[in-house]
Amino acid sequence: MTDHDQRRILRDIDTTTPITASETDWAVNAGYAVLAEDGDIDLTAKGRALLDAS
Repeated sequence: MTDHDQRRILRDIDTTTPITASETDWAVNAGYAVLAEDGDIDLTAKGRALLDAS
């Protein structure tokens, strides 16, 4: 996955644009996002910092 793909995924999470299950898994496993019990996903501080840096 390229840096461009990673930033797109983080932007999509930030704007609540639907993403695939594999993209969700990547973001959560990388520590860039958290998944709530109800299925909502949100950026972590680490994810927000990476998105802001782009």
